[in-house]
Amino acid sequence: MEKYYDVLIMGAGPAGLAAAITVKESAPQLSVLLLEKKEQAAKKLRAAGNGRGNLSNSRCEDLEEVLRFFSQNGIAVRLDSEGRIYPYSEEADAVAEALLNRARGLGVEIYTGIKVRDAKAADGKGFRVFFAAESGAGSGASGSSAAASVGRAGAFSDNAGAEIALDCARFLITSGGKSFAAYGSTGDGYGLARALGHNVSALVPALTAVEVAEDLRPLRGVRAKGIVSLFSGGDLAFQESGEIQFREDALSGICVMNLSSQLPASQHDFAGLKIMINLVPDFEAAGLIDFLRAKQKLPGQSAGSLLETLVKRPLADAVLRAAALEKGAAAASLSAADLVRIANALRGFTLTPTGRKGWKEAQVTRGGVALAEVNQKTLASLIAPGLYFAGEVLDYDGPCGGYNLHHAWLTGIRAGRAMAQSFSAPSGD
Repeated sequence: MEKYYDVLIMGAGPAGLAAAITVKESAPQLSVLLLEKKEQAAKKLRAAGNGRGNLSNSRCEDLEEVLRFFSQNGIAVRLDSEGRIYPYSEEADAVAEALLNRARGLGVEIYTGIKVRDAKAADGKGFRVFFAAESGAGSGASGSSAAASVGRAGAFSDNAGAEIALDCARFLITSGGKSFAAYGSTGDGYGLARALGHNVSALVPALTAVEVAEDLRPLRGVRAKGIVSLFSGGDLAFQESGEIQFREDALSGICVMNLSSQLPASQHDFAGLKIMINLVPDFEAAGLIDFLRAKQKLPGQSAGSLLETLVKRPLADAVLRAAALEKGAAAASLSAADLVRIANALRGFTLTPTGRKGWKEAQVTRGGVALAEVNQKTLASLIAPGLYFAGEVLDYDGPCGGYNLHHAWLTGIRAGRAMAQSFSAPSGD
């Protein structure tokens, strides 16, 4: 069956939904098709912020543009004390449903369970996009049984699984990265980008736990607030405060995940890297030694008891091991140099990074479609006329706290606006 769309969007996540809605709001006469590989649209969005939906951050650039989009589409938001922006109900699923309802109301055609396999430029007149519609494919994109009963694969072909080709004037790739494959992000868009002439930089799991050489099994499950620093060849490369979570072979926590994005792309380049954790960030070095010295004078103290109320017991044991001291040693027997070693270990607990956890744990992808090959105002390809990119498929990865979702909204909005405007522009982009 021959069918043509003005705009075809690959990926019904935040960027894809934002783009589809923006196209139809800007140019209602345009036909828009949104294809989603998973059986339910916006699965990763529904899980954002542990289901609470950390949508953006007050520190993000061009925040007003994204907040205006939320307001225009009936999404109420609230700001927490850390600057994170959530839906007012703190239900990510409600945001997904609100956007899907809005898209459908505007006339966007949405099909789930459909995998885009290839795309080819059609002699400068748009694109031919090839995909397969599975037997469970449905129209409606909410993933509900009611929605799934409407349409199905027969909307495009009588043979489920058969390859189908559709023509479109504008093709937007918003298929995400490689992180959280269970939600549909398996890197499909990168192959299409390459096939259409784009370069894709090395793909690395980002915002993930960091593996270390040291045996952390005695610390497994311990959480501590502190400052985590990354040193490269003795130079400070990254520093952030927050909660550090100890696992048997790795460190985690938001500050550690942000640190993971600063590690070299290849583990072969990890030589000379050290992670130092300040476990007592509220103490200056001199003040900490004074505290230890004063406690040392109390009767009945041991080396281990000196650290009581400073850090949790498993950490106290690890700190004393790092200082080459026995926890049962009498505190009165410790020299000034011993106290300095304890203080140094508390303020600079040192570990050796060896790698990062893989795609199953990574929150985002580092790397992607080269930004130099994409117009940053319109998100249009500078290589293939009529091709656009938005969201995580681009070579962008921000810190935890809503930055990556903000980037998806912003690029989706701008791509949608640009695609709508391109139909009245002589050059198309």
